[in-house]
Amino acid sequence: MTAIRPRSALQITRRGALSAAAWGTCIAASGLHFVLAQEAAEVRMQLDQQALNAVPGDERAGLEVTEDTSPAAQGLKAHSSPGKALPIIYLIAGVLSLPSIRGAVQEMLRRHEYGGVVIDTRTGPANIRNDLTAQADWVLVIRADGSTERVRSTVVTEDFLKRVLHYR
Repeated sequence: MTAIRPRSALQITRRGALSAAAWGTCIAASGLHFVLAQEAAEVRMQLDQQALNAVPGDERAGLEVTEDTSPAAQGLKAHSSPGKALPIIYLIAGVLSLPSIRGAVQEMLRRHEYGGVVIDTRTGPANIRNDLTAQADWVLVIRADGSTERVRSTVVTEDFLKRVLHYR
């Protein structure tokens, strides 16, 4: 009598492993292509750590990030919530996807103690910052021609940003 060994449910062969690796690479590359295919804009933003954390790590890697020690940053720090540690205010510059810009702006708008958000497109790249003189929960857009538009935070969508920013 000969014993027949039952086939295991999962057999990994070299050919199968190489095939799986090739499929994994294709899937990863298509996901990366999706991220790179998103509409983006070059921006310069002044934000705190919470708003910076709203930017995905893969996009943050390509940005220039420095601590902002300007008088405007000191003013924001002076208006931080009492009883909390003083925030670090950052300046970031580079290309971000519109969803990432929107996420960071929404996080900036949640910080009412910093006032509203100003998107100034008179300079290249557009400058996005909190402003103590702007009404909290509002965005003030300053266009290249100097005209302004005030909108509630609920209007700040990717389509709004596409219209306001010079995206690519």
